[in-house]
Amino acid sequence: MKIEEFNNAIKSKISSGYELKEDKDSYGNASAWIILSNKRDSESVAKAVKAYKGRCIVATAYKNIDGTHTVIYHFDIEGLIINLQLETEDQSIFSITPILPSANWAEREIREMYGVEPIGHPDKDRLFLDYSLAKGVLNEYISLSKMQLGVSETDVLWENVNKEVKQ
Repeated sequence: MKIEEFNNAIKSKISSGYELKEDKDSYGNASAWIILSNKRDSESVAKAVKAYKGRCIVATAYKNIDGTHTVIYHFDIEGLIINLQLETEDQSIFSITPILPSANWAEREIREMYGVEPIGHPDKDRLFLDYSLAKGVLNEYISLSKMQLGVSETDVLWENVNKEVKQ
């Protein structure tokens, strides 16, 4: 699978535009970042991943300094890693689990840990946390990586890391 082929499959399906960045690791493994302008377009990307018999490996989420959230889906299609980044200001995303069942646990974890609701997700059960704990509990704490490094929420290092990820 080549990223150009995947890009051709999605470009007419995405309504609001996107940015595509290609990359290779030190071993020559290709990967791509697709940064959406409209989070709703995640469904079109998921349909393309399904058409190429790909799967969702995992999803990553984090709360931005301004209170919004970034969600990144990580897909695999024949060894090509495609990272799909979207932003949410209202703590919701459109679930891709009905399209790619492999996204089920990742979306439930994002709901449970960060309070970002995957609209249309077929399973409302929690994965890890007791129901007595609030959704989005991780938004209230400093991440383990920050704690291990002794870094505060206002540290310049993490502000720059987050800034680069959003670009």
